[in-house]
Amino acid sequence: MKLVVLQENLKNAVNLTSHFTSPKAQLPILGNILLKADKTKLTLSSTNLEISVKTSIGAKIEEEGEITVNGKTLNDVISNLSSGSIEIESLQEQIKITSGKFKSNILGSNSADFPNLPEKLGKNTFSLKRDEFINALSKVLFAVSSDETRPILTGVLFVFSKKSLKLVATDGFRLSEVKLKSEIKIEDLKIIIPKTVLYEITKISPSGDEIGDIEVSFDKESNQIIFTIGDTTLSSRIIEGDFPDYEKIIPQASITTVNVDKNELEKSIKLASVFARDSGKIVKLKIKNEELTMTAESSASGNQEMSIEIRREEEEKSEEEINIMFNYSFIEDVLKVITDDEVKIIFAADNKASKFLDSKSPNFLHIIMPIKTN
Repeated sequence: MKLVVLQENLKNAVNLTSHFTSPKAQLPILGNILLKADKTKLTLSSTNLEISVKTSIGAKIEEEGEITVNGKTLNDVISNLSSGSIEIESLQEQIKITSGKFKSNILGSNSADFPNLPEKLGKNTFSLKRDEFINALSKVLFAVSSDETRPILTGVLFVFSKKSLKLVATDGFRLSEVKLKSEIKIEDLKIIIPKTVLYEITKISPSGDEIGDIEVSFDKESNQIIFTIGDTTLSSRIIEGDFPDYEKIIPQASITTVNVDKNELEKSIKLASVFARDSGKIVKLKIKNEELTMTAESSASGNQEMSIEIRREEEEKSEEEINIMFNYSFIEDVLKVITDDEVKIIFAADNKASKFLDSKSPNFLHIIMPIKTN
């Protein structure tokens, strides 16, 4: 194998594939990246047996061939080289890298032991509009659980129903739901996709580039899903099990609906967090008449109180006072994905979950469970 490639292109490809190597795996080959030179492209592949990635970049191929090299070592070297041309040549079971006055030999291994990666499943295929899908992911990924003892909640639920796709994520304390506008012609079903592969899709598909739609295919029998974005293919297992019946926790009845200036609410949350972070992240909200008062206190630091004006729905104006407590970081997170200047909050009866809505995104729903104390 012998080729010339641009450092900028190789750096991005190596960085992506190095994310899915497994240096501590029982199979040493899983810590490596497969480099394959073929015709006019250099293809890089890696896998941790849960998620696999394959991406191609343009290169001047002088001699075809393939070899695997340690992903961390290769990433550390390539990312620190200056921009410009890089020459790569495989010599027996190592690669020689030359860039300007820099030379390096990195030990590699034969590619025969590298696992075969899925490319196309040929079942349940459809396309997603890239920008719409990435925007939808931004509204649900932050609500995915990081608790590995509950694997069902460490992924995003894809709900295919009546030619539509809905994404749902929850960690048991909050829930995000967003419905895509595009029509998806596929049978009604539900699958859970690990958050890791979805995070990577948001990274390799930045807004404004020339990559077209995302092609998707999955096979529920083999528990595999494949996303193809331009010259990059990501494959992942589908999480097995039943997602909680989340619709049951979405409150139907409400006490009142208020509209709050987003910037004012963000400012209030930041000030409250100074004291709340030392006391379980608890902030107290009191809604009375046309005012929302947020308080937080800490036995170590002190306390604070801030009031901001709110606008109630005309038909719901009430003298009733509402008192409720939240984890301030949950409110902070949802404010980051709300695009309107106002946040609509619907408070439910009996101190149940509250809805946070974005008027500019009517297909988006976020609910936060309140903190209850005796």
